[in-house]
Amino acid sequence: MFLLWLSTGLRSAELRGLTWDCIRWSDKELLVCKSLRRDGYSSGKVVWATTKTGKERVVPLSDAVMETLLEHQCQMQEKGLYQREGLVFLSPDTYTNVYDHLLGRVWHRSLQRCGLKPRRLYAQRHSFLSHALAMGNSPADLAQIAGHSTEMLLKTYAKPTGRVKLPILRWSGFSGQAPSLTSEAGYRP
Repeated sequence: MFLLWLSTGLRSAELRGLTWDCIRWSDKELLVCKSLRRDGYSSGKVVWATTKTGKERVVPLSDAVMETLLEHQCQMQEKGLYQREGLVFLSPDTYTNVYDHLLGRVWHRSLQRCGLKPRRLYAQRHSFLSHALAMGNSPADLAQIAGHSTEMLLKTYAKPTGRVKLPILRWSGFSGQAPSLTSEAGYRP
């Protein structure tokens, strides 16, 4: 579950509401079209809802995530819990939907086992998007994956890194040719 979460930056309600029919195996992508939200804080009931923005989106999945999901699906089938339109992630005790408190406990226990300092579970979304931007991914593509406008994505997740790579203007000499523009990485436009 956490591999998918850390690899896609899904919102928690979207992850909880993920069903097997939303995984497009041949295209290695995930259709995010619904969420499973709490119906108030005291009732403990959950209700199906649209995504936060009310729009569907497609999220690409890595080979590692696809392999892990396939293994998870096989385990669910062996236990008799797999249903084509059923939830991907179930509580191990009740075989019902996972809930925030359970996720938080498992998350904090996992961080502790890895020797990492505690952090909020929702911070993984921020981490995914910030790192993906820092890797040079297109803000427009990431905004589409995250379910944001490009402006909102940049305002929320693009922070100064101090690692600006400036293009270097190099003259080819005085041969009468125009100067060539070359970046530090050797990229020529």
